[in-house]
Amino acid sequence: MGLAVLLGTAAGALLGSATVGALSALTGYTLWLLHRLRAVLAWQAAGAHPATAPPSTGLTEWSVALTHRGRKRGRKQKHRYKRSLAQFNALAAQMPDATVVIDENRQILWSNAAARTLLGIRPEGDRGQRIDNLLRDPEFQRFMNEPESGADLELAAPGAPDRTIALRRTSAGSKFGLLVARDVTQRVRVREMRKAFVADVSHELRTPLTVIGGYLEVLGEDTSLSAPVQRAIAQINDQSNRMRALVEHLLELSQLEGNPLADEEGDPVALADLIHTVVAGLTNESRAGAAAAHRFELALDEGLLLRGAETELYSVAQNLIGNAMRHTAPGTRVRVHWRRDEGGDALLEVADEGAGIEARHLPRLSERFYRVDRGRARASGGTGLGLAIVKHVAQRHGGALDIESTPGAGTTFRIRFPAQRALARDSVALS
Repeated sequence: MGLAVLLGTAAGALLGSATVGALSALTGYTLWLLHRLRAVLAWQAAGAHPATAPPSTGLTEWSVALTHRGRKRGRKQKHRYKRSLAQFNALAAQMPDATVVIDENRQILWSNAAARTLLGIRPEGDRGQRIDNLLRDPEFQRFMNEPESGADLELAAPGAPDRTIALRRTSAGSKFGLLVARDVTQRVRVREMRKAFVADVSHELRTPLTVIGGYLEVLGEDTSLSAPVQRAIAQINDQSNRMRALVEHLLELSQLEGNPLADEEGDPVALADLIHTVVAGLTNESRAGAAAAHRFELALDEGLLLRGAETELYSVAQNLIGNAMRHTAPGTRVRVHWRRDEGGDALLEVADEGAGIEARHLPRLSERFYRVDRGRARASGGTGLGLAIVKHVAQRHGGALDIESTPGAGTTFRIRFPAQRALARDSVALS
């Protein structure tokens, strides 16, 4: 540029105007530079292939060099991405769990080798097919149509009814979904064996315990026995009754597990009436034991019914309210609420004013035989199965048990039943 201006100035001076010569030279150089820049931009727009790079000097040469450098860096990065993607695909293809990627229309975008074994989906042949057209099981169709809950669905593997798979659906952004299936046949078999074993043992124990209880009752009425013997008989009878209650609870659990009710299955149950019955019975027991009765605060929607099994729902009310009484001091308040929530679901709440439970215990409270304080629980006479029964009854009726507690401020047990099970008393004829 400096040389062009210098030459233009000299030529202009010879012609009588150095300024005009300098401006003319500068204008010509600018037009030439714009022409070169236009050629570089056209080359970049066409793909910037090295073989077709335009001749350039100065600024345009620098631009061409930077373009070459960027393309070289991009090629290296692309190769790294390809290698990483190939490694990921190789690993995902060998995963033991079946994995299927679907789009928002449920069309299969990708699947691994295990998907062929567990789901009958061919990685290449079924790409682009709707997954609900390939898996026609009604439970699977319902699973795909329901909102994502994070819960597993267990069902027989397609084409292999002797195998059980667990399916889980996960969103991967707004346009993709991930369906994972794993073989849980062994787990299900062990679970069924355990249930059968517990049920068989409980049935076998029920008869001898009944016989023992009968003889203990006869001996307890024998006034000729000495006082120490009578006390020993009373203690044996208490432990026999506790063992009998444990057996009954185990039998109840074995019948509840893995046996959900259909939406239309069950009878209309007036849960408010059951709660009144339970409270009256527990209050009478407290008075008979010379203990100050608990103060009950009942807020019950008498017109709200629940479709389900009456004996199981009675067990829920008895366990929750009895649990609140056992773990709180006599005379304290127990709140029981039964109502609809804003979404139409039926809500049962039992809250106490006890010592509360630490947060680390809450996830395990509904496990069988789990004890927060083993010594205190043993003294209270509970079996350790009450909350497990409550949880399984809730699940059997399509609901869920939730527990909130603050140490020193009491505990609230809450069961939310789905709206389709909630009924209005005025629209139902009770038997």
